[in-house]
Amino acid sequence: MRARSFFVSVVCASFGFGLVACGEINQSAKTEKIYAGKKDEHAYDGKMFGGDKAKWETAMAQRSRTQNEYLRTDKK
Repeated sequence: MRARSFFVSVVCASFGFGLVACGEINQSAKTEKIYAGKKDEHAYDGKMFGGDKAKWETAMAQRSRTQNEYLRTDKK
């Protein structure tokens, strides 16, 4: 009788833990938050490029060519 009582209590406890573990918690935001930071700008909007995207792309291509080890070394 004692073993059966222990077994029933273990089964009930595991069933209870299973129900608690499978419960879903509400994860939706309580309020709508407003972004208070600064507006994001494009990389080419600075005073160096003056908003000229083509000039920025050319500068980035040139920069990547000078950082390429295969192009910087001798081709002997």
